Amino acid sequence: MSDAPPPIALAVVPSPGHDDPGHPEHAGRIPAIVAALAADGWGDRLPRLDVAPAAEDALARVHDRRYIDALRAAMARAPGVIDPAPTYITSTSFDNALRAAGAAIAAVDAVLDGRARSAFALARPPGHHARPAAAMGFCLFGNIAVAARHAQSRGIGRVLIVDFDVHHGNGTQEIFYDDGNVVFVSSHQQGAYPGTGAFDEVGEGAGRGATVNVPLPHGAGDAAFDRVLADVVAPLAERVRPELVLVSAGFDASFRDPLAGLAVSGAGFHAATKALADIAARHAEGRIAFVLEGGYDLPALGEGVVNVVRALHGRPALAALGRSERAEPSVEALIDAVRGRHRL
Repeated sequence: MSDAPPPIALAVVPSPGHDDPGHPEHAGRIPAIVAALAADGWGDRLPRLDVAPAAEDALARVHDRRYIDALRAAMARAPGVIDPAPTYITSTSFDNALRAAGAAIAAVDAVLDGRARSAFALARPPGHHARPAAAMGFCLFGNIAVAARHAQSRGIGRVLIVDFDVHHGNGTQEIFYDDGNVVFVSSHQQGAYPGTGAFDEVGEGAGRGATVNVPLPHGAGDAAFDRVLADVVAPLAERVRPELVLVSAGFDASFRDPLAGLAVSGAGFHAATKALADIAARHAEGRIAFVLEGGYDLPALGEGVVNVVRALHGRPALAALGRSERAEPSVEALIDAVRGRHRL
């Protein structure tokens, strides 16, 4: 019997109490993923990680303590809306957000401890829009940012965060904007919420050059993802040589998603996962962890996560939902501009 760690382990936090059935970010998302994995034959074959709520000290590495206290106090006024996105809260949202951040920590710990070659925090509420002192865009705490700082507290130096959600991860960017040891790359739809993420947003101070934005045109899909990973992320990783790769995995870049206009297929998410795992194998001893962000068409969300699992197990892509029939716009000039700006 082999003692090799499994290709991927899951930290699953569905947070049923944090729910607005009429909102895109509702409690049906994680069950839809779990059902899709079961339908593809994974069922109980994927190890589950124990998840503890994130400690306040872990949150305070990326969030102002006054914000943490204010969000906790807001539970007494729930249900309600605390951000115009709208970002809602229920009476359990604070505890749910602690566990979502804890799931990202658990994923990182599993990878660093060698208990799994990769891990996926299937948790909500999501996190990449959460700012240091404010909730934003359906997000309460910056789950992937908390995970990155946790990894550094365990001795990891350089972290590469790749965000392929259709929306720019403005919160993650803001948290690490002046930090040269956490390199943040975001591919997202140009002009979509929250309107940040221009290619000339590159970081400042010690972090100048450590923020890389690739704002993709409407309709960009699999070919664009391939170009971003091959011509931007891979050469950047050669320069940075990260010790850990973290992925903000938002499946709202799907061609089926109702909130945006990119055109990535299930096969595109499979190819992206394989490329990111190859980067981690080359530079980070294979250490890679995924953290769920967006994805609001439930079949596409499920198929996207299934393709992450398939890619990490060396299985072919699942493309039951097909792909967009529209021709993709060229991203040649954009890729050239980003490469020139960052001297890649």
